[in-house]
Amino acid sequence: VRLGSRFTWLGAGQVVEYDIRNDLHAHLQRLPASFYQATRTGDLMSRASNDLSAVKLLIGFGGMSLVGTALVYVGTLVAILWIDPWLTLYALAPYPVLILLAKRFNGLLHHQSQAVQDQLGVLSAKVQENLSGMAVVRAYTMEPQEITEFSRLNGEYLTRSLRLARTQGAFSPMMGMIAGIGTLMVLYFGGRAVVEGRITLGAFVAFNTYLAHLAWPPIARGWVPSITRRGMAAMERIAEGLTTDQARRDAAGAREAVVSGAIEFKTLTFAYDGRPALREVSLSIPAGATVAIVGPTGSGKSTLAAMISRLFDPPAGTCFLDGREIHEISLPSLRRAVGHVPQESFLFSRSIRENIAFGGDRSDAATIRWAGSVAGIADEVEAFSEQWETVVGERGLTLSGGQRQRTALARALMADPKILILDDAFASVDAAKEVEILQGLRKLLAGRTTLVITHRLRAAREADWVVVLDEGRVVEQGRHDDLIALGGLYTRLWRVQLLEEELENV
Repeated sequence: VRLGSRFTWLGAGQVVEYDIRNDLHAHLQRLPASFYQATRTGDLMSRASNDLSAVKLLIGFGGMSLVGTALVYVGTLVAILWIDPWLTLYALAPYPVLILLAKRFNGLLHHQSQAVQDQLGVLSAKVQENLSGMAVVRAYTMEPQEITEFSRLNGEYLTRSLRLARTQGAFSPMMGMIAGIGTLMVLYFGGRAVVEGRITLGAFVAFNTYLAHLAWPPIARGWVPSITRRGMAAMERIAEGLTTDQARRDAAGAREAVVSGAIEFKTLTFAYDGRPALREVSLSIPAGATVAIVGPTGSGKSTLAAMISRLFDPPAGTCFLDGREIHEISLPSLRRAVGHVPQESFLFSRSIRENIAFGGDRSDAATIRWAGSVAGIADEVEAFSEQWETVVGERGLTLSGGQRQRTALARALMADPKILILDDAFASVDAAKEVEILQGLRKLLAGRTTLVITHRLRAAREADWVVVLDEGRVVEQGRHDDLIALGGLYTRLWRVQLLEEELENV
């Protein structure tokens, strides 16, 4: 029976952990960029690892001990009541005190367990930040300060853990001691009953043998609540992630759609935490057009592009695709139609071939080389010793910034999107190379709607149409030559850029 119960309960803990981990990961995949901007990665990792282990312990060992203890307790209680009700009453006399202590300690254990788990999340986030930003830490010689800060956070984690351990360490012995008072009462009054002949010596020995089985429940009452409270605190933290109501939702009746690429914004206004990023933007982009979006830093260029793929959700009735409100197109269908190459390109710690193939269904060598060639990265990759099988470091840090961006572009091309968004995707390559890549893309971009977000106006000159943003508003739009003749913001930006190029050549 014990073997079967271990397989059942411990197996259940494993299955529950497996299911919650899958559900949590799937839910995290659906959350928007704004959630990750406000939540630290280390804390999420702590919830998906340490907290899940605590839940598994709760379901497995905790559940098995709880059920086993209950069965032993009930069975033993029936047996000793049958032998002598009065001795049973003496044995159970301390139990009201045990219940009051358990209630007090359980609340304390829950609070302290929550504090330990929260601090572990903070500590994990600090480690993740330091490892990801190690180059910056070393560049500014901040190692001593970071070591000191980590020691402080680690010290706080130690303090909270020791506080929890002291509470747990006091709970179990105290429960055992109080339960032992009942045993002493049984020895005294039971011994007198034997002397007086009220019960036989055999019945008294049997009673004490059964009573020995009640020694475990008080210990379990100290151990199981600590596991329970820690598991419940962990489950609350996991539930916060699972119940975060920020998942992208489609409109009622949203369905799959074939996207041709016509984009329209109607008086679009959008804000981050009350700070306006876009103000009453109205813009129409025909299918197949190449449009450059330019403007000063912080003018809302990237935010406008993010509306199209719903990385940030636009307000209802402000963004349309092929004449249809964007929320009426199912999100998977929309994302398949949009290729987004951000300025901060992320690569997985895998081979260059796998990173490029990640963007599409085909992974044959010819298609991957074609995408790399169009993105202007093929010749450089083939100069590496392992060529396309070269494994890039974490986040692609073994490649230069320009190589990462061009690899990300090749990945987007593999998806064969109807809408291609290049969000300052060539900021890490020189201006001449950017223009060269865009000119090479012209044939490929025919029939695709392309948004080129750039601060280099020579690249904007290659576009069919130029949109100028300033402080979240569309202030100018037209062809390059017409905007230069207009003498507005675009003209000033153009002159500043020409001046910068002349100074670089001096």
